[in-house]
Amino acid sequence: MKRHNIYLPMAAMILSAALALPAAAQNQVPFKGTFQGNDTVIPPPTLTTAATGIGTHLGKFSFTQELTLNFANFTDAGSAQWIAANGDIIYTTVVGSAIPGDVVFTITEIHIITGGTGRFAGAQGSFTVHRTHVVAPSDDGTHITFGSFEGTISSPGTAH
Repeated sequence: MKRHNIYLPMAAMILSAALALPAAAQNQVPFKGTFQGNDTVIPPPTLTTAATGIGTHLGKFSFTQELTLNFANFTDAGSAQWIAANGDIIYTTVVGSAIPGDVVFTITEIHIITGGTGRFAGAQGSFTVHRTHVVAPSDDGTHITFGSFEGTISSPGTAH
């Protein structure tokens, strides 16, 4: 059997296997940024966050999240929307935990990307948010929050 008779079927088999993998899983790229904003505590134990920042694949962005707080063990869970400069949105589910302090809470949250709109339609990935929540409320009753995030996201535009 000649070499080209072996290589061609092998190349076709490898190409078929590569194409069978989801495009989003093949093209994970770094996803990171920083933000600052405000947390609002709403009874029952709900925390809403509104913030703005700058990040990779987002440019200048805004994000909102709504979390249910568990004060017994300082954990939270909920969902968030990250809105890119052009209006495309990334949707995430969130679970987190806090280390309480007298002046600030140090919060770590894991965001799982569940999809999006525009170039983020079908997006996958996850990232970790590290943020600070100032305990003392501002004059408007909200709490200052700021932080950063880092993880991976499917390459924008490849998940369609």
